[in-house]
Amino acid sequence: MTPENAQHRWDAIYGQHHTVGEPDPFVTTSEFLPTSPGSAVDLAGGTGATALWLAANGFDVSLVEISQVALDMAEREAVRRGLRLSTIHHDLESSSQLAQSWDMAMCCNFFDPSFYSLLHDYVAPNGVLFVKVATVTNLERYDKPSRRYLVENEELPELLPGFESLSYSEDWFDDRHEARMVCRRVVD
Repeated sequence: MTPENAQHRWDAIYGQHHTVGEPDPFVTTSEFLPTSPGSAVDLAGGTGATALWLAANGFDVSLVEISQVALDMAEREAVRRGLRLSTIHHDLESSSQLAQSWDMAMCCNFFDPSFYSLLHDYVAPNGVLFVKVATVTNLERYDKPSRRYLVENEELPELLPGFESLSYSEDWFDDRHEARMVCRRVVD
């Protein structure tokens, strides 16, 4: 899928949303959530529910998303709440890299092995990374996401070079089989 087609697809999906939704408890209730202030990035963060929660809790937050519609929703909500939120319109599947690193990064519900190999560049030394993605076991109950967007069982740690695991689990969460990992970037 071309970047333009991907953006149009996600713009159409987010165009049907009427609210930014709720922040992800995988991040917000984690014992490994760093204390603010610090910098954080939500990669493929959609309408920014978790990014906005982090901003409200003292983090300097960037939201990276391919959908301009989702970014516009997040920006409007940040203004409404009186929060500071930086947005970056970017296709994570492109060869173009982001030129920044953060103290904390999260990448939930987005799978691209090539991109995962770059996450080391986006997290500052000793920074924390949260990754949550559906596994192939999810196909036992659902046709979507398709296999292309699913991680193999027990594969996620191998896809994140330069990180040490703080927490790893694979299970059914809210009727979706996911691999969930919180890890710390190893100092080079």
